[in-house]
Amino acid sequence: MAETVTQLLQARADDDNLAITYEGRRWTWREYIRDAEKTAAAILSVADASRPMHIGTLLGNTPDMLIALAAGALGGYVTAGINNTRRGDGLAADILRADCQILITDAEHRPLLEGLELPGVTVLDTSTPQWTDLVAGAGELTPHSVPGAMDTFMLIFTSGTSGNPKPVQFAHMMIPFAGPVLSDKYDIGPGDVCYLSMPLFHSAALMGGYCVALCGGAAIAPAKFSASTFLDDIRRYNATYMNYVGKP
Repeated sequence: MAETVTQLLQARADDDNLAITYEGRRWTWREYIRDAEKTAAAILSVADASRPMHIGTLLGNTPDMLIALAAGALGGYVTAGINNTRRGDGLAADILRADCQILITDAEHRPLLEGLELPGVTVLDTSTPQWTDLVAGAGELTPHSVPGAMDTFMLIFTSGTSGNPKPVQFAHMMIPFAGPVLSDKYDIGPGDVCYLSMPLFHSAALMGGYCVALCGGAAIAPAKFSASTFLDDIRRYNATYMNYVGKP
């Protein structure tokens, strides 16, 4: 039985069922894991092994974010999920507090970094030719480490309601712990589509959505939550499962 996100992903490396569906683009599990391995190899090729291997993600609910999550698990490094609703000095403080040596972002979120002081942080933009070339030129993946069940999969920030947000260690074991319970309870498997509109940088989406698809072998439809487009999305993606928190 899998004890880590890494093992769960590796078990689907030859799975040709649908893994990601997003605005007309589709990845099988085989393709998803291949892209994640290429991304991990690219990240490790420019990372400083003498520093904590913390890779930040300033991204929305997109395939880039899903690939970054899998890349961290397969590459044996820690993904720091940066809250994309933060701004200015607060955003910079989160990135530095998580000790990110690399920050992955995209064209939508890159403007949030303008004018911020981020010493020691290398910013990589997935919408640029430089990123495309970096990933295309990456060799075979040699993981930084092989994670165990108690090792950190992600750093996830608290809400900040009682002071500055703090990065909390989210262990690998949490995904294979929660996923089978939910996928079995709701009979989720290949052919199902899990609609993930809660932020993928937070535990609610991981513990209530991502784990279900990964453990059940269902597809993921990542999206930004919108009450006005929710039903259209559900129908467009033929979604059979979704998760949410109370406020939406």
